[in-house]
Amino acid sequence: MRAHDPSKEGQYFSDAVVEVGDRSYSFSIADGRAIESAGNYWHGPGDPSTWLIVAVFLQARQRVGAAGDSIALELAARALGLTVERVRNGIEWHEQYMQWHDGDPDYKVL
Repeated sequence: MRAHDPSKEGQYFSDAVVEVGDRSYSFSIADGRAIESAGNYWHGPGDPSTWLIVAVFLQARQRVGAAGDSIALELAARALGLTVERVRNGIEWHEQYMQWHDGDPDYKVL
């Protein structure tokens, strides 16, 4: 297992835009770098921690507002360079882990 190299942070994000009707929602590489931290990190290319997936999704959700979770999932997926399914699976895994870890069966992100 390779150690996480903080000097490589941010290199895996992509500038992302999702257009819905006449609205455009964006998430930049700089936005992703601002979210990265010791807890929100990349394991490697195309392999963000579930903490990072959730953090990017929550930021995307704030940006899209009433457009809804499906648009937020698409924006997060594009920013992370993943499929929507991979983002959803990461969020669901995180939810299950936190429900177990914190003993809170009501913990939900989606």
